[in-house]
Amino acid sequence: MNLRSLLVALCILLFLATIGEAQTVNIPAYTVQTLDNGLRVIIMEWHKLPIVELRLTTRGGSSFDPPGKEGLGSLTSGLLRQGTTNRSANQISDAIDFVGGSLSTGAELDYSYASCEVLSKDLKTGLALFSDVVLHPSFPDSELQRERSHRLAEIEGYKEDPRTIAGLAFSRAVFGTHPYGHAAIGTKSSLQSIKRDDVERLYRDACIPNASILTVVGDVESDEILKELKSIFGEWKKGTRHASTVAPPKAIAGVHVVMIDKPDVTQTQVRIGNVGIERTNPDYAAIMVANSILGNGFTSRLVEEIRVKRSLTYGVSSGFRANLVNGLYVISTFTKNPSVREIIDVALGEVKKFRDSGATAVELEKAKNYLAGEFARSLQSPGVLASQISGVEFFGLPKDYLNTYIEKLDKVTLAYVQRVAKKYFPINDLVILVVTPAKKTEPLVKSLGEVKVIPFDQAIQ
Repeated sequence: MNLRSLLVALCILLFLATIGEAQTVNIPAYTVQTLDNGLRVIIMEWHKLPIVELRLTTRGGSSFDPPGKEGLGSLTSGLLRQGTTNRSANQISDAIDFVGGSLSTGAELDYSYASCEVLSKDLKTGLALFSDVVLHPSFPDSELQRERSHRLAEIEGYKEDPRTIAGLAFSRAVFGTHPYGHAAIGTKSSLQSIKRDDVERLYRDACIPNASILTVVGDVESDEILKELKSIFGEWKKGTRHASTVAPPKAIAGVHVVMIDKPDVTQTQVRIGNVGIERTNPDYAAIMVANSILGNGFTSRLVEEIRVKRSLTYGVSSGFRANLVNGLYVISTFTKNPSVREIIDVALGEVKKFRDSGATAVELEKAKNYLAGEFARSLQSPGVLASQISGVEFFGLPKDYLNTYIEKLDKVTLAYVQRVAKKYFPINDLVILVVTPAKKTEPLVKSLGEVKVIPFDQAIQ
């Protein structure tokens, strides 16, 4: 463990020592300024530890991959770290490792990011590496080929990973041709079609200051770091902002059963759900409370009924992935093949009971305390803070969102929980996806709804 990691761990331990106190958060004030080139700069002074986090968030994640080029956003983001006009990939790695820091890049559905964390004494080095990766990537063809090969091998590995295939195929089944439907990694054919020109074009179009947010959290002085950032990023040339809206996906109507046929598995992966919510949904806090009661945590209803009472599985959960536009709601579990129908029926039965009867006062209080504690604990490092306040700005949430989130949880009532349960936890409009030996289990599930069988090899393309 390097010094930076040790300091973060120490901070978390100090926080946990006071966890018995009231669960509140008091996020330090931060400033948001826009440079002449349109780059939004967020600065939060956080002096608990001598650490600084740098994070750049830019519009255009995997949901903006062009048709036939799925995986381009993720591949481009990954290549940012693999060489610049000033440094090779090895030189970048050696330099950040030498100061015990971290430097990473990646792409989510709605955005791409680059992040760097260093000790404050090494901020000059971290800022030099971070800005070089963001502003001067060279996209070496050798690194493109290496990244492509790595991703193709990862997809090939899915043959032995029914759990991953269940997640990817479920998104595809729910979203269809919507941009949220394809895997961020891409497919074998789409990865083969991506050329260096495609990568460079996406970088030029998407990675522009007037579509980006630069966040700094840590042991810095606001005036000094802002001056430094203006010096480094102020000459970054403004680009043309292309249409960056994604239409909300349409929810599935009726019950659709999708079977990914894998004859050799002895356990069936199960996914049940539909289109979910957007990140700015006004019911977000209440939905999180309701979901915690239903399927988030070891004391949830789904765990109690499916794992504890019936021993149908070792794990079951429900969750919402909230995006710029409506994301995903999913119940995830697995069971032995002969009990696939039973586990589906029990899960849907628990959802129906929850919708019909709501929660108990004990469940409500436990869920609110759990979520409040989890939220407060998560905000004890500059990395998480930078990610969270970048998200507040990116998704257009109120600036006081983090400081008032626990307050919003506390205001959730039993009536509110039942209302959101009926509205956001469907039982009649669903995709039910299973990775299973179709010949053995289709007779068990065919009465649930329209059945579509997909060969496993086709599912990993």
